[in-house]
Amino acid sequence: MGKEHIAQQFRPVTSNPTLDLRGSMDMQPLQTFLVKASELSVAYMSDRKTEEAAKNLRATVETVKRNAKSAAGATEPFGALVVDFLDRGLWRAAAELGTILIEAQAELLGQEDPLTLTAKGNLVSAYCGLGRWQEAIDLGDKTTTARKRVLGIEHPQTLTSMSNLASAYRGSGRWRDAELLQLELVRTKTRIYGRKHPSTLSSIGNLAATYDSMGRYNEAQSLEEELVEQGRIALGETHGSTLTWKSNLASTYREQGRLNDAEKLESEVLEKRKSHLGDNHPLTLTSMTNLATIYREQDRFEQAAKLEEMVLDRFRSVLGEKHPNTLMTTSNLASTYWSQGRLDDAASLETRAASAMIAVLGETHPVTLTSQARLAMIYHSQGRYDEAETLTLQVLQTMQGSFGEKHPHTITVMANLGFIYQSQGKWDDAERVLEVVAHRRKEILGESHPETVASTENLSGIHRMRAIE
Repeated sequence: MGKEHIAQQFRPVTSNPTLDLRGSMDMQPLQTFLVKASELSVAYMSDRKTEEAAKNLRATVETVKRNAKSAAGATEPFGALVVDFLDRGLWRAAAELGTILIEAQAELLGQEDPLTLTAKGNLVSAYCGLGRWQEAIDLGDKTTTARKRVLGIEHPQTLTSMSNLASAYRGSGRWRDAELLQLELVRTKTRIYGRKHPSTLSSIGNLAATYDSMGRYNEAQSLEEELVEQGRIALGETHGSTLTWKSNLASTYREQGRLNDAEKLESEVLEKRKSHLGDNHPLTLTSMTNLATIYREQDRFEQAAKLEEMVLDRFRSVLGEKHPNTLMTTSNLASTYWSQGRLDDAASLETRAASAMIAVLGETHPVTLTSQARLAMIYHSQGRYDEAETLTLQVLQTMQGSFGEKHPHTITVMANLGFIYQSQGKWDDAERVLEVVAHRRKEILGESHPETVASTENLSGIHRMRAIE
């Protein structure tokens, strides 16, 4: 997700006379903005996570009051502060300051002034960080359209807006829209900058992440391995982009069943993020979540649960109860509890997560569907077979329409349905469904993938059972 840096940093000159904000029509929007910014700084002081942000915001307000030569120019340092908040993962602070900054700049400079458009672009980034995907899409689309008109389609800021819009599409589950926009970005940047330029590599990384979401793991792997190597050479081992690409590659390896490779990579990323960003940064917590998922798939349930419980507590504190990352971690922990046989705990957590996801993300969002699929399997383990079958069928039909018949997640839910039929003694239905699952997993994941092997063995077991009958 791209972040935009203001071209010229505001530099206070202490010899300037104090700015008199009273009685000037031009100054009124700035005066209103400074009052709101001061109120935000007071609110942030009460929270340890934003205490430093509060001090920086308050200092910037005081500096502008003393040194600004014009109302329009006085807004620039606040744009730089929004970027700083984004860099530190303070999404809420970035969104709140960015919102009042845009209001002021729109009045002082106009809706399509480059500074106003930069502020809008950064607000899109903040919305993405908060998981407020529809707001990110709405503002990102308007900002991209305006920048194409004002700056041209190949201007760096236009390309950044397109990239952020594509990220919002991916986050909302609109993978095809994200792919089309990212392909356009890769082509354009390759022509302008060359394939190995950091900006081009960033767009290739976003495209690879979209392929991963779409279940196109081999395409994602090919791009991500290229990116990790180029990142090491061009940016260094500890650069944020290199770590992101390495983490994404680890996730792809996990989806391919290469769990040891995935664990090695994600562990490396986690240690570097802890060192450079701190234990509570959203990206550090994301790496912990990814590593816990790998542990669960390795049947290391105690380690997975311990890590997920810690991450969930921190996400609640840093991002809030209803942030998508918090909800996904809640669902992951429920899945781990289910694997441990803690069915009541799993059902309670997953029910809460699924309900909140419907409210926050919508019924058809990929994350919501995954949570509901997990809840159905918990029902099954509790002996609630009818509820499990009904919910699984509902999720499967939605996934088939949204993801397609051959998406790996669609196939997983179909496998779940076959298992539910099998446990109920519905052998004809189970055999019919699991034959499709085995065939599609061979086609999509390959014959040696653990899930393909499991499906083939399960189907063989049903065939043997039918032969005995």
